[in-house]
Amino acid sequence: MVILLTCSLLLSARQYFGDPIQCISEEKNINYVQSYCWTMGTYIIKLDNFSDRQLLPTPPPFRAGRNRVSLRRLADYNEEYARAISIAEGVGPEVRGQTQRVYLRYYQWVIILLLFESFIFYFPSCLWKVWEGQRLKQLCSEVGEALLSEQTYNTRLRLLVKYFTTDYEDMHYCYMAKYVFCELLNFVISILNILALEVFLNGFWTKYLHALATIPLYDWDRWNHISSRVFPKIAKCEVLKYGASGTASIMDNLCILPLNILNEKIFVCLWCWFLLMAFMSGLNLICRLAMMLSRTLRELLIRSQLRFMTKQHVQHVFRDLTIGDWFLLMKVSVNVNPMLFRDLMDELCELRSIHSSTSSLTLLESPA
Repeated sequence: MVILLTCSLLLSARQYFGDPIQCISEEKNINYVQSYCWTMGTYIIKLDNFSDRQLLPTPPPFRAGRNRVSLRRLADYNEEYARAISIAEGVGPEVRGQTQRVYLRYYQWVIILLLFESFIFYFPSCLWKVWEGQRLKQLCSEVGEALLSEQTYNTRLRLLVKYFTTDYEDMHYCYMAKYVFCELLNFVISILNILALEVFLNGFWTKYLHALATIPLYDWDRWNHISSRVFPKIAKCEVLKYGASGTASIMDNLCILPLNILNEKIFVCLWCWFLLMAFMSGLNLICRLAMMLSRTLRELLIRSQLRFMTKQHVQHVFRDLTIGDWFLLMKVSVNVNPMLFRDLMDELCELRSIHSSTSSLTLLESPA
């Protein structure tokens, strides 16, 4: 969330301290042209059979009846296109049947998209805080420090023993289920954000993968060439102009998009960050599923928090623990003094031993 908010602030600062678009036009009222192009969107030219090697339109073969003047004009046209395409990716004259327009309107929504993504990434955390109701904070208050007074130590130990010997099985199970749901929500949100960028930027993940591959090689010319397909710095814009008699004419303008210099760097970080988030949240879900299905794994995890306690004692306490009790105990173990947690488990072990002995005597004394 912090990364997304920082990116939003960077883009907004660039908008407040510099023009988001600058256009070259024959129109005297340049502010009108720039506002029109920013609002209605710009476009770039894309060759239909595009490859990494820049393909240029070539004149058709010479046929009888075609005069030298027309061939000369066509050759000049191709030379003009070659000069334009070498200046900026996607900028040049259009050739019927060989080029198509790609309209750019996403830059108006980048800040809103980043703010929205930061909100939905924070949503699982916010939801968990509401559901959790500070239960863990109440259980672990005043016992997180390494040094505790004897009175605080004994008081909190008695309260924890009383809490975990009370039958809260259903409550603890719901507590764990809500936590796992929030983890699942994190994974789903990561995937949805990846898909949102793919749609928003029209093939972002596939196009930017080739751009990222050039960074370790320090091939900045190729980086600019490929990244400009997604975030062009120079684009075209057509503005309709009406004369005094009502005749419409089209003005072709060249526009610079300074924000895309920031956008291309920001989305490199987001490309890596979203993939890392999806991978880590997916791996976390697999580990959580393994813990829920394997009782042995749960026992090993709780033993890792009780290094000075024998295996038999841990097994004795663990034998009657439900999965919800185990989950909450694991949360408590990382938030309280380690010695206090060990004493808590000792007390629970002793109480369960007394309970087991009492139950056995009751069964022996009962009439046949």
